[in-house]
Amino acid sequence: MNENLKYIAKLSASAASSFLKINILGALSTVIVIILEFTILIKGIDAGHSAHASAIPFLLMMFFARPVGSVLWYLTCLASPYVFFLFGNQYIISKITNKVITDKSESLIIPILDRVLNKFQAKQPNVLRNTGDYSMNKLKIIQAIRKDKSENKWLRKIIVFGMKKVKMDDIDFTQENLNFYDIIKVKTIQTLKNISEPSRNMIWITIGAQWAILLFIWLTKF
Repeated sequence: MNENLKYIAKLSASAASSFLKINILGALSTVIVIILEFTILIKGIDAGHSAHASAIPFLLMMFFARPVGSVLWYLTCLASPYVFFLFGNQYIISKITNKVITDKSESLIIPILDRVLNKFQAKQPNVLRNTGDYSMNKLKIIQAIRKDKSENKWLRKIIVFGMKKVKMDDIDFTQENLNFYDIIKVKTIQTLKNISEPSRNMIWITIGAQWAILLFIWLTKF
């Protein structure tokens, strides 16, 4: 038990560290690109008129002077934080999932799944007759895991991450005595084991896209 607690603490620290690194890198790139793009865009605005303009009229003047560049600048400002958060979160979940499944799936993931499924099974009918029943109960289990504050946050995220990817289309509902809870458990573990090594490619692609937009604004007059 103590070993598992130490492992979970180490895992949480690693996840938090990765999250900070990715978002600091993304924020740094975003701030630099936004400032440089803005500096380039305002060069085409008449200084005499812009000096007396408030923020919104000034941005409108910038848009009319460089419409395409201005739209790209707005998109960089608005979309970058969301995109870095999204891809950063996906990378971290993939990273800790890969590590936990490799190191501790038997002692960490399976016991949590057993506890949640046993609680849920006691409240639900035993017979599920179609894909709709299975899918609806899967969603209910995902919500139950998310709300169960007694379990570690990152372990809950890992299980939800895997369970969301579980497909029920290949289940033969003509078989008797199908056990939904055994099926969802086995499929969740198998899905987590099949998750590939984490990759930062999407984060680097996002940074590359930011700098490509900067290059476009610098080299064109649109």
